[in-house]
Amino acid sequence: MSDEASDNGLDVTLHEYASGQKLFKRYRLIKTLGRGGMGIVWLARDEELERDVALKFLPDLVIHDRAVLNDLKRETRRSLELTHKNIVRIYDFVHDDISGCISMEYIDGDTLSNLRADKPCKIFEPDELRDWVSQLCDALDYAHNHARIVHRDLKPTNLLVNQRGDLKVSDFGIARSLSDSVSKLTMHRSKSGTLVYMSPQQLDGERGDHLDDIYSFGATFYELLTSKPPFYSGNVDRQIREKVPPPMTQRRKELEIKGEPIDPAWEETVAACLTKDPVRRPQSVTEIASQLEVPSPKTRHAQRPPKKSKRVPILVAAVMLVCIAAFGGWYFKFHNPPKRVPSQASGEAAREGQGPTTYAAGVGGLKVNTSPPGAMVTLGGLGMKKTPATFNANSGKYSLFIELDGYEPVGREVAAKESQLTDLGTITLQRSKSRIDLETIPPGANVLQGENSLGVTPLHNIEFPSGPTTFLLVLEGYLPREFKAQLISKQLFKPPPVALSKALPLYEGTIQASQGSVPLTIKLAADLKSGTMTQSSTRGDTVVKFAAVWDGATLRAKTQKVVSQPEGILWEPESLLFITKVLAIWKRWIREVHSCR
Repeated sequence: MSDEASDNGLDVTLHEYASGQKLFKRYRLIKTLGRGGMGIVWLARDEELERDVALKFLPDLVIHDRAVLNDLKRETRRSLELTHKNIVRIYDFVHDDISGCISMEYIDGDTLSNLRADKPCKIFEPDELRDWVSQLCDALDYAHNHARIVHRDLKPTNLLVNQRGDLKVSDFGIARSLSDSVSKLTMHRSKSGTLVYMSPQQLDGERGDHLDDIYSFGATFYELLTSKPPFYSGNVDRQIREKVPPPMTQRRKELEIKGEPIDPAWEETVAACLTKDPVRRPQSVTEIASQLEVPSPKTRHAQRPPKKSKRVPILVAAVMLVCIAAFGGWYFKFHNPPKRVPSQASGEAAREGQGPTTYAAGVGGLKVNTSPPGAMVTLGGLGMKKTPATFNANSGKYSLFIELDGYEPVGREVAAKESQLTDLGTITLQRSKSRIDLETIPPGANVLQGENSLGVTPLHNIEFPSGPTTFLLVLEGYLPREFKAQLISKQLFKPPPVALSKALPLYEGTIQASQGSVPLTIKLAADLKSGTMTQSSTRGDTVVKFAAVWDGATLRAKTQKVVSQPEGILWEPESLLFITKVLAIWKRWIREVHSCR
């Protein structure tokens, strides 16, 4: 979600949108997050799934070319399979005849580029980057070895840090797809990436692989540690191909930046990533993590053949793939019967009492529920459903990702077993946290949430589970105050100071009866929430007990039982609304009934 201008030579046509505008019958625009050569990014509310998203709008040139649009759709669908906690999720690709956009996870934070620029010396020190390096290595290892996707545009502006301090890699596959699409339409040479972070091979337009991301990794952290990328002025293309950048400690001296000498392990690792020959670079991010002594990636690994120093010509590789595909098709056609995945509808019908679910050979099912239910669950490339959910799936391993507003996301690997419905059970979701600042007038009120005390006011920066909640404010000599709040995940809740009302021993008012206004008195008990209500009439006094809560100066009560009652008066239990400032009851409570005797 970078806001950098793209180096593609394209004069992009951008539509003007307005906050509050609804697009594609689903998204309500809130504010712009960034603008660049490839389009604009808006924060929007997905009113269908009830969550905030980032919408990356596409250039008109892409929207109006059907072939290019289909290519981009295909790449976006592939990106849907990336369900790692440190990778920005891609949700959907939507378009109409006028515009189109990619819906993705909204990150409430900033880029590493901006965080670096905000530092006094404009640089990070290695120890400040260790956790983020570990998280980035984990994300790239997952993408390279599990999803088989290369980023191709890794840079500081595509590395975001949320409010919890977690790293999120954005634009996985999107930047490459957009650049390739634009190059087809404008005849510009495709250099899917940003020049100063490109490997020599990427600069020459060769088919990309994970070692291009390794180079960009080095260029990215070179900049974060020195304030500048390895090559940033003059003939950058030529320098990338031919020149070796100075050690990072030396670059700091050249730029007159004060700082500690950089650890030799970091110097050596970043320099190795920037090697011209890809075979001399670290061959995986796991190797990088080991050299920097940060926690290694936790995702699975697939065997990858060692890279040759010269890349295989694309035409020869394509012919080899065609031959392998043709032989593979012949082999499976004659030696294995075709497998059929039963439709989702038929599986659900079976689960609803039409007999046990049966699966074709090699096919199984996965069932998942959450507490609370209603979470959005994504299973590999099999789509999204709300829990409780059941998926039919070919036997094998899948990435499971669960998210629900107000709760921490859950990601794990699960396995579908042949001819079995695997019940993953009920996964308990943990509420995400909010922070609270709360003051009362006067101060010193005890803040209760259920039976738990959060302390006395003023409260500052108290961590609390997000979601709707009710606090009770209790201060001796003052009316208890019930206070409702909607706590938003990872945001500070800071209402204006809450005023408490002084408790009086007796409240007097009137009520409208059939023969006009009659006096009414409310006497509070010691707890200031229960008490007795006395209503006078021509026949005598009706005395009723009640229990209540205070909402500011308003008493919301429920009458419980009659203490005393004149003959001929019919009392009906109802809810009571008593406003101390007005001293009146706004509901009719009793009616006078003539005796039939």
